[in-house]
Amino acid sequence: MIVKDLVIYTALFIGEKELASKLENNDSLTDGENERVNTLVRCFNLVNQEIASDYLPFLHTENIDVKNSILNYSNLTKKVINIFALKGSFGQNVRYKAYPNYIEVFGHAKKITYSFLPGDLALSDTVELNCGLSARIYAYGMASEYLLFDGLGEDAEIFEERFKESLFVLARKKSELRLPKRRWF
Repeated sequence: MIVKDLVIYTALFIGEKELASKLENNDSLTDGENERVNTLVRCFNLVNQEIASDYLPFLHTENIDVKNSILNYSNLTKKVINIFALKGSFGQNVRYKAYPNYIEVFGHAKKITYSFLPGDLALSDTVELNCGLSARIYAYGMASEYLLFDGLGEDAEIFEERFKESLFVLARKKSELRLPKRRWF
């Protein structure tokens, strides 16, 4: 999905039907409309980063080569939020201690899995809908942020509630529940 599609959905949610139709038809926009579109793109980036950092972590795994038992976050391809796993050459867990700018590794690590903060995207960029996220969820969050910027707090609360409810439904555990076996004493 493209960021532009999310901006169109959000424009429809907030009552900007004319802006949405201009974007769909690739018509030229006025300065005021360009400013609203840029604000909506900024809202998308805020919502995308909020989802990744607070609700559903976007995970990334990459191969690493640790020298001197220190791995700087700057050596990784994405901006690290949390480390989830550090594995050795045969898939065994490797102990580590996380610090603000690096991790200290106690062993020979070859693979790291971590959550990352997504970078800012532009109007024509493609969005990866991770973790089962839908355009509707993004549009709820973007509408909430946009209406908050506009000073319409009551309307923003409605979309924020829908946004958070949708995220909680996605985040809840959906696997099989297993109870311990019965034991008779």
